[in-house]
Amino acid sequence: LSGRPLGKARSTRVDVKAASTAKAFTVEMSEDLPELHLLRLTLRDGAGEVVSRNTYWRYRTPGAMKSLNAVDRVRLSASVTGVSGTGDRRKLTATIRNRGSAVAAMVRLSLLDDKGGARVLPTLYEDNYLWLLPGESRTITVSWPAEALASGRPALRVEGYNAHPVTARP
Repeated sequence: LSGRPLGKARSTRVDVKAASTAKAFTVEMSEDLPELHLLRLTLRDGAGEVVSRNTYWRYRTPGAMKSLNAVDRVRLSASVTGVSGTGDRRKLTATIRNRGSAVAAMVRLSLLDDKGGARVLPTLYEDNYLWLLPGESRTITVSWPAEALASGRPALRVEGYNAHPVTARP
């Protein structure tokens, strides 16, 4: 949870047809790993572009989850580019960064109406509930129906398990 690597990165190449699966490799739960640790899996296409990135928290016993309570607090930052879109949908792009020296756990985004603070529903998030390593940033697209935000003034709230909330505006 400190954000330091626990082993060497592994990779393999597989060819997967649409709507099918293929086994790449297994990551064993070896004895040298901490009771609670993160496993980051990244799927890239043939050109090397990221298709999917998932972070899994693995633990030996439910009690190991208590170590999340001891993770150092981190500082998050968020920046939002202008709102765009025509017709019935609007979108914005946000960059979220972990400025701390530990992992930012379960970072959640919420689109709000900047006038009043109500959540904008329904909202589609390109990704959410992120785990950000120290210094890591992610760029996320957020979209919503135009009529769901009558004021036209979005604000993006970003909060994490071990981070103080921040709010970004275009």
